[in-house]
Parts: sequence; structure tokens; C-alpha cells
Amino acid sequence: MRYTDIPVLPSNARPGDTMEVFFVKDSLLELTGPSRAILLWDEPVFEIDLKVKYKGSSSSEDDKILCLDFFGYNNICYKGSLSYTRTEVVSSKHSTVEVRFAHLKRSVEATIMARISKGSGNFSARLTACNTSIGEDVVLLDTRGQGVSVGKDGEVTLQRRVVVVEEKAQLVLGIKAEQLGDTAESSTMVEKKFGFYAKSSLRNEGYFHIGSSSLHILVAWSLLP
Repeated sequence: MRYTDIPVLPSNARPGDTMEVFFVKDSLLELTGPSRAILLWDEPVFEIDLKVKYKGSSSSEDDKILCLDFFGYNNICYKGSLSYTRTEVVSSKHSTVEVRFAHLKRSVEATIMARISKGSGNFSARLTACNTSIGEDVVLLDTRGQGVSVGKDGEVTLQRRVVVVEEKAQLVLGIKAEQLGDTAESSTMVEKKFGFYAKSSLRNEGYFHIGSSSLHILVAWSLLP
């Protein structure tokens, strides 16, 4: 799935409305974007282009099409004042793809950064974000039982770092983590949450403590363009 970087601005644009894509569900597919808020200036179109890579070939021409389809969302006709979620199922001969997204009213953007401030990345983690006006989680990081990858200055690379939050709602960050020990008895499991009220600017920060390690979370707030 892809989206354009520059939205078209029609005469009937409704500033303040955005879209949050929760997931694209498939047995082998994981969504790692979008990298910015999707502004609903015009009706968005979701394009799905899934291919199976042909084993032993380096040419994309040999790839087999699994799903090639698209669908649109008519946000212009929605006149309500509340945010809501929607699920679209796209079926083809070889696959069924489920796309879940939310139409958010009057929202701001939260950019999330994570850094190891103490200890090491010797723990597995599933880090999520939730907009309380919708109540569904967006996955920011899932190491799937492996250790956290740590870069320069302790920075943790998130699979997704931008979340849209309704201006009167809270952003709730949650973690399920396990410090990886030599035995089950030496492992430390942690499940915690904390939240921040949405802002138009400034920052919030918090910490998740996993055994001897500390994960510093920084949230930078901004208005949408």
C-alpha cells in the first residue's frame, strides 16, 4: 500500500480531519507506516499491490501477483462530530486482506522516540500506542521474542513512530516486555502503561523499566499542516 506525499486541496476541504491506519491484516503482512498523518482533504484511495517473489529469480517481472486491487473511502459525506473506525475486506482469488482505519476529528500529531537510558537492549518488547477516542492499539514496535535493536546513543528504531490523536483525547503508551535471561527463572516480565493528554506543541516524556534496563520515551506534539 502506498500514499501520495502531497495531498490535493479541493474547494470542499475540511481541515482538522485525519486518518489513522491501524493495520493491514494478512497472514504474512505487517504494516510499518505511514510515516506521517494522512490528511483528509480529499477522498483517500487505498492501493494494494501484493506479490510473491519467484524463488531463484532477481527480476521483479517473475513475481506472481497475490492481490492487485484498490478501494476508496468517501470522507466528504461524513458530517458527524465523532471519530470512528472502519474495516474494509479486499478479497481476491489468492488472498483476503483486511484493512482497518479510523476517521479522526480535529486531531494533532504525536511523534514518538525511544532510547535506552540505562542498561542494554537485552529484552523483547511490544510497544503500542492508543488514542482514547478510538480505543484501539497501534503497534510501534514488536521484536517477536528477540532482543531490542539499539543504535547510536541508545536509540531504538521503531517500526512506526507517528500517531494521530484527537485533540481532546489521551495518548496511552503500553509495553509488554521480557528481559532475556539464561533461564525462565532469571527472566523479568513487565506490562505497563502511561498516558498523556494531547497538545498542539511541546513534549512529554516517561520511562519504562524492564529489569535492569530503562526505556526512555519522548513524545513531541505538533499541529497538522
